[in-house]
Amino acid sequence: MYVKKEFDLGRNALKYLVHTYKIKKLHLPYYLCDVIRHTLVEEGCKPVFYHIDDDFFPACEFSEKDFVLYPNYWGVCETQVQKLSKKYPNLIVDNAHAFFDEPRGFACFNAGHKFGFNNSFLWIKENNHFSNLNNQYSEEDTIKKRHNEFLLLNEKYKNINTLKIDLNSKAPFCYPCLTNSIEQADELVKKLQEKGKIVYRYWNPLPKSFCEYKFYSRLVPIPILP
Repeated sequence: MYVKKEFDLGRNALKYLVHTYKIKKLHLPYYLCDVIRHTLVEEGCKPVFYHIDDDFFPACEFSEKDFVLYPNYWGVCETQVQKLSKKYPNLIVDNAHAFFDEPRGFACFNAGHKFGFNNSFLWIKENNHFSNLNNQYSEEDTIKKRHNEFLLLNEKYKNINTLKIDLNSKAPFCYPCLTNSIEQADELVKKLQEKGKIVYRYWNPLPKSFCEYKFYSRLVPIPILP
């Protein structure tokens, strides 16, 4: 058995999940959009923050009973998702950056608007089975185009990118390029903007003492498609 539901936004899928399963405490990373934290607070769920390491893995351990939210950063962290879903029974996967990836964990939601679609989806595991239905948007051409563009961007920027990138990622949201310095990141953003690219810096400021500060200050998410 499985449950698959459709929502307008990923945050509303998370609201439904928290409300339905009466989740009172959810572990989530410091390096994440504030929308998630605000969503939890609105539902009376306490956010408990954790750090991530250089490979985007949680830098701490959780108990088997803990509800843990893990984002598939940029859509290139499927390996991390697979490992964590095997380790933590109550893992909730945020696939906002990985719309076309297979659902994993206790539950999984995505964000269609980030990929130009109107709907988002939530999967909730029951009896250890997920729906074998994919997103209704399973266009192979779209997936192939995104993946090929991702590989082209890697060829172009791999010499300045200090991240270990999983080139097998299905259809990432963007190409994450972690530069060696803030100045280099700013220069890259300037060049991309001159070419008409809209480049966002993720997410809100973090203390310089945090390991994640380098992602906030030096990571440039290069758009894959216009």
